[in-house]
Amino acid sequence: MQKTLNRTNIEWVKNPDGSKGYVWNPVWGCRNNCPYCYARNMARRFGKTEDERAFKPTWIQSNFDKAFPKKPSKIFVNSMSEIVFWDREWMYKILERIEDNQIHTFLFLTKNPTIYSHYYFPDNCWLGTTITNQSAMNSFADLLLETTWDETNKIFLSVEPILEKIRRYVNPDWFIIGAETGSRKGKIIPQKEWIEKIICKFSAPIFLKDNLIPVMGKEYVKQRQEFPE
Repeated sequence: MQKTLNRTNIEWVKNPDGSKGYVWNPVWGCRNNCPYCYARNMARRFGKTEDERAFKPTWIQSNFDKAFPKKPSKIFVNSMSEIVFWDREWMYKILERIEDNQIHTFLFLTKNPTIYSHYYFPDNCWLGTTITNQSAMNSFADLLLETTWDETNKIFLSVEPILEKIRRYVNPDWFIIGAETGSRKGKIIPQKEWIEKIICKFSAPIFLKDNLIPVMGKEYVKQRQEFPE
């Protein structure tokens, strides 16, 4: 019997009916070494092969073959990898399957959005960029403002974890903001003004993660957990 995708507790991966969305991880692994990375810790714990445990970018055929839901759903493609390190043949296989499953919305997320200009992403893909500090915003502001990606794709920024006050230069279709989780030594606790600086005069939907409740208050956070149409 074909295995199905796993539901996810990632708050911003929600189905149209409000139920939990799914994660699809045909690839595990990343060559970045972010100190706050949850996926690397999960790989050490649950990886079945040496490459998976070492978090070397690895194709996992059994994950690729998992059945998609029957109802229209949100599917986060790469919660356990960084797509900029994927082999091109992996991306082609994944995009071909996405093209054949138009009822679903597939979300991608990368720290290097230049990768999006190297492929054709079907219009049921939302293309996200992770930005954690001002340096990253500066590096990609021009690209995000003058994108050559397919105009039918929704573009979003994930400021998670937010590590410092960030001046916002762009207005994507969606903004996600979250704090650093876990118990890492040197963990950065965001300040209220950092959040307010980003959302000031921002008209598109904003999703504040629950981990910002200690900073912003529960009522404020719950009122700003918005999704694009």
